[in-house]
Order: sequence, then structure tokens, then C-alpha cells
Amino acid sequence: MTSTTFLPFLGVVLGGLVSTLAQYSLGRASERAEVRRSSRERAEARRNERVAHLVDFLSAVQEAERVAVDRYHHHLADEQWQARAKQSIDRMWVAQKTIHMLCASEVNESARRLAYDVQDVIRKGPDDPEEPQDEKVWAYIRPSRRAFLDVVRDHLE
Repeated sequence: MTSTTFLPFLGVVLGGLVSTLAQYSLGRASERAEVRRSSRERAEARRNERVAHLVDFLSAVQEAERVAVDRYHHHLADEQWQARAKQSIDRMWVAQKTIHMLCASEVNESARRLAYDVQDVIRKGPDDPEEPQDEKVWAYIRPSRRAFLDVVRDHLE
């Protein structure tokens, strides 16, 4: 008689245990999936933040290039140009420092090289004094800009 009451009780206990284990396993799987999803979202947000700062840096470099072209191709050197040159160089270096904080060291080094080349061409002009100076400015900057873009492309892939 005890076996007839014991077997159903054992079945209930085993069923409850299996149900508890299944719920625990599903809960853990759900937690792991949530952690993976959260990690992917965080990585994507960081990537988007880096891209935004890289674009800001490129925008600052572009503005500084225009300043150099204005100086050496259009022969501007008045106080307004000097203020604009100082402002564009400052903006470019602030953007570069942001890259230093957020990106890999090879991206930072490439950005620094580009910023130094742009700063040099603004302050000293292109190496070749012959016309057209706008093309000489771009030719001076082109190798470091290309290297920067290549490093960034590789870094973002």
C-alpha cells in the first residue's frame, strides 16, 4: 500500500524537480542572450561614437585645408585669416585628442601625422612655391590623409 502512495509522490517530486531545472536553464539562457544583445548594442554605440568623432576630425582637417589654400593660393594673410587659421588649427587638435581617447593607437598616430602635416602646410606653405598653390597644398597633405583614411577603414571593419 505504501508503494502505491509513494510512487505518485515520487512522480510529483521528480516532475517538480525537472520543471524547476527547465525553468532555471531557460532563465540562464535568456540572461545570456540578454547579455550578448546588450554587448552588441554597446559595441555598436561605441562604433557610432567613434565614427562621429572621426568625421568631426575630417571636417576640422578640411576646414584647415581651406585656410591653407586661402593663404597660399588666394594670398590672404590679414588678421581675419590669422584668426581663422588659429581657430581651425585649435579645432583640428581638439578633434585629434578626442580620437586619442576613443580609438586604437594606430588610428591616433595616423590622425596626429595628418594634423601635423596640415598645421605645417598652414604655417609654412607647400614645399613648391610655383602656381597653382591649391594643388600643392593638397599634394602636401594627401599622403597622410590617405594613410589616415586607410587605417580608419581597416579599424572600422
